[in-house]
Amino acid sequence: MKRHHKRFLLATFCTLFTATLQAADVTITVNGRVVAKPCTIQTKEANVNLGDLYTRNLQQPGSASGWHNITLSLTDCPIETSTVTAIVTGSTDNTGYYKNEGTAENIQIELRDDQDATLKNGDSKTVIVDEITRNAQFPLKARAITVNGNASQGTIEALINVIYTWQ
Repeated sequence: MKRHHKRFLLATFCTLFTATLQAADVTITVNGRVVAKPCTIQTKEANVNLGDLYTRNLQQPGSASGWHNITLSLTDCPIETSTVTAIVTGSTDNTGYYKNEGTAENIQIELRDDQDATLKNGDSKTVIVDEITRNAQFPLKARAITVNGNASQGTIEALINVIYTWQ
């Protein structure tokens, strides 16, 4: 009888413990992308020195400095890459132009492409990768402009970021 009782208790304990064990479905998610090898970014930094500008030349609304050319270069684009897109971003003021972070007031920065289209915050420019050299060039130009006139003395500083994508 004792032996029978021990077996009953053992069976009861096993039932209690196995009742708390449960199976769960497991989902394994695998993600990734197949992308083209990136082009090599040759122009990692472009510094534009506008030089000294005179307040007397920046008093009328729409007055501006001369244009300063910038070329952003990418090389060694893979054969699968046919176009490169540059997206420009930066702080803007209420005029929509890039904000001067320096001390001169009523001054903005204007950026244009080689077709004379103004590139404002979030705008993009796409160029075709040269089939022979496998290079891509973004000819741009920048200048200081006073949309409302009455520019004051001080420094001019702006930071424009460029994000590249390729297809």
